[in-house]
Amino acid sequence: MRQPLMIAALLVATTPAMAMTINARVAGGNIAIHAAPHEASAVQGRIADGTEIPIDECTQVDSDSRYGSFGDAGYPLSGRNAVKWCHITDTGWVRRDGIVGRGLVNVTPPDFAGPGW
Repeated sequence: MRQPLMIAALLVATTPAMAMTINARVAGGNIAIHAAPHEASAVQGRIADGTEIPIDECTQVDSDSRYGSFGDAGYPLSGRNAVKWCHITDTGWVRRDGIVGRGLVNVTPPDFAGPGW
């Protein structure tokens, strides 16, 4: 009887975690969808004000640095005045200041790899 329980526990432990998706709403007019998280990347389309969109991650900034740093989780962070971007699931990137939604601050999945973990 223990073997099925052990197999079930092993499957749960080895199954990769699914990315969290947050629903946001466009609140900055007719905003551009970019191919990458920066203004110079190609515009792939536009989303109308009020449209709900699924967000699966957002970029982060280092609020203590003008130039940015390497984050604790191993991700490079932009400087404190950098534009923040959010990724629309399977679509592209939009500026964070053009959308609203509860939980957007915590969208970027944690990475527990590296020193100290």
